[in-house]
Amino acid sequence: MHFSFGAGAWFAVLGDEFDDEVGDQLQGAVVPLAGDFLSGAHRGRFHPLDGQLYVSGMSGWGSYTRDDGCFQRVRYTGDAIQVPVGFHTHENGIRITFAAPLDASIAGDRTRHFAQCWNYRYSGGYGSPEYSSTHRGTPGHDPLRIQSAHVLDDGHSLFLEIPDLQPVNQLHLRMHVNKEESFSCNPAGSGHDMFVTVHRLDIPFTEFAGYQPREKQIAVHPLLVDLASMADRTPNPWHRKIAGSREIQIETGSNLSYTTGQFTVRANEAVALTLSNPDVVPHNWVLVQRGALQHVGELGNQMIANPQAFAQQYIPDSDQVLAHTDIVAPGQEQTIYFVAPATPGRYPFLCTFPGHWMVMNGVMVVTEEGS
Repeated sequence: MHFSFGAGAWFAVLGDEFDDEVGDQLQGAVVPLAGDFLSGAHRGRFHPLDGQLYVSGMSGWGSYTRDDGCFQRVRYTGDAIQVPVGFHTHENGIRITFAAPLDASIAGDRTRHFAQCWNYRYSGGYGSPEYSSTHRGTPGHDPLRIQSAHVLDDGHSLFLEIPDLQPVNQLHLRMHVNKEESFSCNPAGSGHDMFVTVHRLDIPFTEFAGYQPREKQIAVHPLLVDLASMADRTPNPWHRKIAGSREIQIETGSNLSYTTGQFTVRANEAVALTLSNPDVVPHNWVLVQRGALQHVGELGNQMIANPQAFAQQYIPDSDQVLAHTDIVAPGQEQTIYFVAPATPGRYPFLCTFPGHWMVMNGVMVVTEEGS
């Protein structure tokens, strides 16, 4: 059990353990339980004689509860209840075990469930906002697509197939698993909420109808990304001004795009390129050699597993990269200076933030020097 001093609430704490050749790894989840305590709950014990839960609480600092103190009993009435009692994370989803049998017609309907995730920022600060797990530094949550839902053979376990699940600080599941919601322990009165910290993902779960293997790149743990980002970031080699540079403005658009898909420069022309990012997620601008769009883009996708990616501005280590901006945060802009290639041709540019390049790309056309 866990008690919230600030909210006077309580939670069931569930554990998930890996013990294999990779090493030991514990990860946990909490399930909110119905009922509030009158003061800041902080001590709870099950009585050895009657088996009931006794909770003491007090206020005085940082509690939103009503009374100065409390001593309360949580009494089990013997009625049937439904609550998650176990879980295990896999590369392709999560398996949750419940105390009572599930209704397959409800629990097996993927539209009756919801999943979202977010990260916190590990730093010297007190607390953290909630950040997107896919776009570092952007406040907000990321909804996760539930591909399918399956009640397993034991009748108590549910597997939610979530192909995009990655290690995250918080995975929030909202589940409906029974026709009769009256015996739910959720404070919301129906359904079940569960908050999971995902450190590791086991091999794909295969024991359900319709399983299909998928290739997947596992992201680096968000804590490792935060620790790496505290190191010195790679300086941009194109920040020095070049006298007489021609100014070119590139702006990001919605749905992973540049509003300028193509522009023309002369061979050996000095360019001052400004990337302006009015989008809600971070982007960069990377110029590459002719024919290197897919190669560099795929290297960018692989950086999801590199803890140094943020410090390196999500720029792949490749001699095919000719010039680049840093990662430009939403609402910001950056100017770089470079000399256009001497050889005329069509030179691709792209955003190398993982997952963006396939649609977020364009072409810089280099013409003859005197044209």
